[in-house]
Amino acid sequence: MALKESGSQGSHHSEEIVSRSERFIEKYSKTIIWCVLGVIVLGVGIWLYIDKVVKPRGDKAAAELYLAEEQFMAGADSAALNAPAAGAMGLLAIADKYSSTDAGKLAHAYAGIIYYDEGKYEEAIRELKEFKAKEKMVAPSITRLIGDCYVELGKYDEAAKYFMDAAKAADNPVISPSCLIKAGHVYEELGQYDKALKAYKEIQEKYYTAPESESIEASIIRVEAKLKK
Repeated sequence: MALKESGSQGSHHSEEIVSRSERFIEKYSKTIIWCVLGVIVLGVGIWLYIDKVVKPRGDKAAAELYLAEEQFMAGADSAALNAPAAGAMGLLAIADKYSSTDAGKLAHAYAGIIYYDEGKYEEAIRELKEFKAKEKMVAPSITRLIGDCYVELGKYDEAAKYFMDAAKAADNPVISPSCLIKAGHVYEELGQYDKALKAYKEIQEKYYTAPESESIEASIIRVEAKLKK
C-alpha cells in the first residue's frame, strides 16, 4: 500500500513538473523564440563573416606574401622585409596588416628569421612569438629559434624553457632531439647537470631512432661524471 502511495505521489510530482514547464514555456514563449532566432542569426552572421571577409582576406594576404617569400628564399633579406618590388608589400607590412591570417603569421616567422640572421635578437623574438600554428614541424622549429635568440642574449633560463617546449611540442625524432641537445647544453652552462642529464637521456630512450642518439652517450657520460663530483 505504501509503495502504491509512493508511486501515486511520484506521478503527481511528475505531472506538476510538466505542468510548470508548460506554464513557463507559455509565459516566455516569445522570449524563447527570439533567443533561438538570435542564435541562428549569430551562426549565419559568423558563417557570412568567415566566407565573405576572412577567406578573401586570407587569399589576398597569401598573394601579397608570394613576392616577399621569393625574395626571402633568394636571400634578399632587406627587399623581403621592406618591399620586394614596386607596389608590393614587404614581410613587415604583411605581418602588420594581415596578422590574423596564416600568411600574416608566416610573414612574422620569416621576418624573425631574417632578424636572427642579422643579429637583431630582440626584434627576432618579437616577430617569432607572433607565429602560431598547431603542427609538429614548423611551429616547434620557430620555438627552438626563439631559444637560440635567448642564448645569444645570454638569457639561458629562458632559452632552456623554449628548447624544452619545442621538444615537447614536436614530439618526433626529427625535431625533438636537436631541441633536447640544445636544452642540455644550456643546462650544463647553468650548472644544472641533473636537468641536462634528463634531456640527454630522453633522446636515448625516446628518440633512439634519431641520428643524434648515436652520439648522445658521450654527453651522458660527461654529465654523469660532473654529478659525481
